Amino acid sequence: MATTFSRRGFIGAGAAAGAALAAAPNAAFAQFAINAGDGGLPALARDMQGRLLLPDDYAYRYSARSNNARYDNVLPRAIALCASQGDVVRCLRWARDNREVFAVRSGGHSYAGYSTTPGLLIDVRALRRVSVDPGEQTLTVQGGATNQDVANVLSAFPFAIPSGRCPTVGVTGLTLGGGWGFASTHAGLTCDRLLSTELVPASLEPITASSETNADLFWALRGSGGGNFGIHTSLTYRMVPVREVTVFNIVWPAQKQVELMLALQDLQLNNPRDISTRSKVAAEQAGAFPGRDQLAAQTLGLFYGPESAFRELIQPLFRLLEPARAYIRQMSYWEARDYLVTDDPEGFFDVRSSMVREQLAADALEASLSWMSKWPGGAMRQTNMGILFAIGGAVGDKKPDETAYVHRGSNFIFEMERTWSPLDPPQLVEQQARWLDDYFADMQRFVLARSYVNFPDRTLKDWQQAYYGENLARLSTVKRRYDPDNLFRFEQSIPLSPA
Repeated sequence: MATTFSRRGFIGAGAAAGAALAAAPNAAFAQFAINAGDGGLPALARDMQGRLLLPDDYAYRYSARSNNARYDNVLPRAIALCASQGDVVRCLRWARDNREVFAVRSGGHSYAGYSTTPGLLIDVRALRRVSVDPGEQTLTVQGGATNQDVANVLSAFPFAIPSGRCPTVGVTGLTLGGGWGFASTHAGLTCDRLLSTELVPASLEPITASSETNADLFWALRGSGGGNFGIHTSLTYRMVPVREVTVFNIVWPAQKQVELMLALQDLQLNNPRDISTRSKVAAEQAGAFPGRDQLAAQTLGLFYGPESAFRELIQPLFRLLEPARAYIRQMSYWEARDYLVTDDPEGFFDVRSSMVREQLAADALEASLSWMSKWPGGAMRQTNMGILFAIGGAVGDKKPDETAYVHRGSNFIFEMERTWSPLDPPQLVEQQARWLDDYFADMQRFVLARSYVNFPDRTLKDWQQAYYGENLARLSTVKRRYDPDNLFRFEQSIPLSPA
């Protein structure tokens, strides 16, 4: 589920706007949109190979929508549909020269709304060409390519790159934040397969970053998140061979949740490279204050081996409690990818994440279940109130300072979220928000004070340390070299000097 975050130079906005945004982000965004003038947009439109959409254009509303509907009222002054790298340069120059707020969108899946703006939205989604060199086992994608674009091409080959399961997520944003997926424990993060990338930095002169060229920037781009150093127009990866795998999707009755979640973590840790799990306890239906008899443990994922071997590994959990549903099937890697595809979360949602060094013990799981039972209710069934994404195995082959992705010593991402519907009244949505804040705060005693930058959270207090840890100072040094005027700046961009 991760997203392209290439963003904006928040220049000339003022401290008052920042304070307003912290209190009511959509209201602050709207104020900028109302006050915006022309600023030479007709000249930009004439210079572009692509199209510049204004609010009266028939395609504007469709192009303005974001994945997280809570930011759909943040309406850009204009949307630049870039058709080339030259368009990217033109748009950045226009934004810089006009001191204009801007954002860049590839997949548009920024959970925190960082790929939308009241200013100029630079949309690179038309730049989505994907090419393969089977002899060199390399994959090259343009900056707007999605997971689905890659799958459409690579499914004809016995190769892949580790990537996410959401088809519309931008590959660029996925990579820049690290890149979790069901192949991570087996083949590493998406960023671990990156060989080079071409981007337009603050200098507006396109550059390449690789282990040989601009190596300090290349280090930073693998795990720092999007929007910090430039707009990426091309990325090249080393692919990995793929073979048949076993898919599993298992749901147990709403019993023995703690015992099952402990056993699922043990299953992962005892087979760190051969299994990749996404395990959770979830409500079986919508409603307030679900009891234990409404919360079911489940797991979904891949086993890199034959079905018979996985069935043998899972038997202790089946003896612990007979599953209500169990889908286990051996198939090709690309069939498995299609089975695992999801667009969740979508609609209105809010996400928190923490890193788990070893595993969540029984007391942590009890606390999590207790908070699930405090859910204040709403129209939506809460399917993701406490998820454990396996993020160990091959991810730990690199040291925490080998790339900007610092969480190499963690075995799981613990993620919690809330989703809501237009049917939910504002007072109830506020109660849901307080529930999530309190739940996240309470669980901090069981987890690391670290968060996954591809699950960005506007409310995260010490976000610099949470996202980057001991890599923050080095990231700031790289930022000062490649963006000394802080053109690429947003609410959680890498600072020129660490706090």
